[in-house]
Amino acid sequence: MKLSAKDKMLATLKKQDGYNTFTTKQAQRRFGVTNVSARIEELRKEGHCIYTNTRKLEDGRKISFYRLGTPTKAMVQAALRAGYSFTA
Repeated sequence: MKLSAKDKMLATLKKQDGYNTFTTKQAQRRFGVTNVSARIEELRKEGHCIYTNTRKLEDGRKISFYRLGTPTKAMVQAALRAGYSFTA
């Protein structure tokens, strides 16, 4: 069975060892996705708690990367009120 780009993104985020984060540019190269934020939003709507973190590089540029995290109780309640499903 061939995995979709979205499934590959989720598998990377769920990895327990090695790299389990990626930037938009990395996702575009690794998974062949042009609209990474749309795939991330789809995963969020499916109930996956994906955070976007930003780091400032030494040269002053900022990069954002995605990681899977544990939702707070407030996040779960807000998601359920908004009609989203939830996956722990």
